[in-house]
Amino acid sequence: MTTDRPQPARTDEAHLLARQLVELSALTGGLAHEIRNPLSTLKVNLQLLDEDWAKLETIDRPDPREAQDVARRSRRRIASLVQETHRLERILADFLQFVGKRELRLADADLNTLVSEMADFYAPQARAHGIALELHCTANALPCRVDAQAIKQALLNLLINAQQAMPGGGRITLSTARDDDGHVRIDVEDTGPGIDPAEQEDVFRAYYSTKKGGTGLGLAMARRIAHEHGGDITLASTPGCGARFSIRLPGRGGRHD
Repeated sequence: MTTDRPQPARTDEAHLLARQLVELSALTGGLAHEIRNPLSTLKVNLQLLDEDWAKLETIDRPDPREAQDVARRSRRRIASLVQETHRLERILADFLQFVGKRELRLADADLNTLVSEMADFYAPQARAHGIALELHCTANALPCRVDAQAIKQALLNLLINAQQAMPGGGRITLSTARDDDGHVRIDVEDTGPGIDPAEQEDVFRAYYSTKKGGTGLGLAMARRIAHEHGGDITLASTPGCGARFSIRLPGRGGRHD
């Protein structure tokens, strides 16, 4: 007599497949939600353009002033169409980047150098939005082995997230450190309104966003990049007191500061 026992490997595969299907469903649902608004705007503006031009076609000799009004409205609506088309392109580009399989190009680097370069790159945008950008790097180098462009992308996403949290301006403090366990760390701290504790884990989910203008993939992409490097992203925030996002990455020795 034999007793059928569950196969652990098959059970694990089934659980993994189920989790992947849930994630895929959430991702595609989020994408559908993101493209619904721009598609609706495109449809409405195209209908209004059609109505304006149809009205002109029914008049043998249209009033020049009325024709000018139609032309002005048409230009505004065409500008809106172009804007929404660009928005759709950005949503699609972000989606493809998020779901695409990327091979990391790892190389030895100094985290301080990467952070300083990104601060120089982002400073003009910060100033344009009334944001003071402060940089504090450790005195000693922070050696690590990373894909420099991927880490810069993750950091840029955190900076943009901080900027969007302060539409009226504020301050972003960008700093580096080495933790006691040997990990190196980037901190991005803002003076925005903070994040409610009930939402702090949700902010890393794809297409979760409480801010106008974002695609909802920035923080999810940043966390994915950190995980691909064997690291992580943490969040510390108290409502009314800003937020601090920290990227932790494996270090490669070096002196403690």
